[in-house]
Amino acid sequence: MQNQTSNSVYEIASISPKEQEAIKKAELDLKKSTGKEFVVIAWEKK
Repeated sequence: MQNQTSNSVYEIASISPKEQEAIKKAELDLKKSTGKEFVVIAWEKK
């Protein structure tokens, strides 16, 4: 799946287990701070 924005092409990021843990931690921190559940979606420039 690809998304094109401002002449740049992005694709769903390939992330390591360490990066996945960091994303999950960020989601939990957001929930603690706001009381809302957010989903972080990782895209990277191709």
